[in-house]
Amino acid sequence: MIASGANRLQVLREASPFDVCIVGSGFAGIVLAKDLVSRGVRTLVLESGYGLLRWLLDRRLPALAAYEFTGDTRYPLKRTKARIVGGNSNFWTGRAERFHPSDFEPHPYTPPENPWPIRYDDLEPYYCRAESTLRVAAGEFSRWAAPRSQPPPLPPRKNIQPLRELLRRVDVELDVSATAIPRRALRFFRVNHEILPSFSGAPHCVLVRGATVTRLETDDTGRVCGAEVRTLEGDRAVARAQYYVVACGGMETPRLLLLSRSQRFPRGIGNTYDRVGRGFNEHASINLYGSMRHSKGTIWPRHKIARSHQFYETYRQRGLGALLLNVIQSWVFPNHLLPFRLRDVPRYAGHLLERVVRPTLYLGTTIEMKVSDENRVTLSEKMRDAFGNPLCHLIFNYQQEDLKMLECSRELCLRLYRGLAVTRIREAEVNFSMHHQGTCRMGDNPKTSVVDRNLRVHECANLFLCGAEVFVTGSAVPPTLTIVALAHRLGDHLTALVRRPGG
Repeated sequence: MIASGANRLQVLREASPFDVCIVGSGFAGIVLAKDLVSRGVRTLVLESGYGLLRWLLDRRLPALAAYEFTGDTRYPLKRTKARIVGGNSNFWTGRAERFHPSDFEPHPYTPPENPWPIRYDDLEPYYCRAESTLRVAAGEFSRWAAPRSQPPPLPPRKNIQPLRELLRRVDVELDVSATAIPRRALRFFRVNHEILPSFSGAPHCVLVRGATVTRLETDDTGRVCGAEVRTLEGDRAVARAQYYVVACGGMETPRLLLLSRSQRFPRGIGNTYDRVGRGFNEHASINLYGSMRHSKGTIWPRHKIARSHQFYETYRQRGLGALLLNVIQSWVFPNHLLPFRLRDVPRYAGHLLERVVRPTLYLGTTIEMKVSDENRVTLSEKMRDAFGNPLCHLIFNYQQEDLKMLECSRELCLRLYRGLAVTRIREAEVNFSMHHQGTCRMGDNPKTSVVDRNLRVHECANLFLCGAEVFVTGSAVPPTLTIVALAHRLGDHLTALVRRPGG
């Protein structure tokens, strides 16, 4: 059942307590809900937004996702998070790589006081399930990629052999970029289109749209006893459940915990030791473009995308982070990098023709960023949302290791360009992947982490978190597949809790 009308909160007043209440309908929330519903667990999903069209037309929804920023990273204030059914999957390009085993082991960026409480082998079966859920297509992986117990569910959709032969000249091995393949769309995988329809009609599942959770209520024992829900039209209700899961992303999840202050939790739920919101990290990227001569495989003007895990561990040996090399071959040189204005085209027609006819080789890197407690999400002292609550304040600065990694990345790409005789090299600005990670880290020690190895908030017996906010370190690969793997793992755990005697 999907409730979205004027009386949509009535279902919360009339229903008996659910088994599980999930706040957020992105990757973590929808995948978790599907697992629970398929096992007969009465599940409520609360989503602050609606569909993509309303997000574009209703200015109140982007205002709910606004935040303020302080720092030297020039982090973008727009288009980094959304209030839409499906969450940020609406803007996902489908890249679905696994973390490496070394990501879960102590390395230079692992907080000494807060190592990962799980290992790669704990998550590997769930990676297989996540790849099936997301319909991941990829080919045979190189020796540099993460190990696996079974091949990807689908074969690769593009032939990157010409790119492999090209990069082999500089002793670089490439892998097909593992990508989610949609059934219901031509190109992009959206959880609200691909997963939600398969269970939204189940009698024991309720999704309420336009329902913003503004705080979690707790009883004298510290358990969550209700989620306060409000609408932009002024309606309000309290959602009741046996267990609660917050899956709102790396900014909104810590914000909700910090807003949920009470006599029992005066600094917010899970924040007795001031850990909520700390450790925000992202994926920064170097982006370079250059012209190359035609060779076998470059005549057909289709984009060819590949990745190399070959340098993943290279810089960790120097006390830095992991690195993923991205390679794209196309014909068209990006317009924003052309060294002339549109009105100058006649004057530079020969140069323009050369750039269009000669193929372009993009080399870029995605780097792991250093975890720092000073990079954090707090509550704004100036900005408030439509309900009068403080919005997020993101503090995000480069660490010295981040700047070194960006410079190492640039040197690596330029070295490869020289070996490939690429000319007319241009560099775009450093950009970020909009991956909000690490603000509610998992760990075994309640004094240094927010959730335990099963994603339960240390201080709260029936509250769980799910998403990239629980990552201890960020790795250099996109977080989506790991988010979905953790959602499947949490689904197993919650199902066992609901079904146990007295549970």
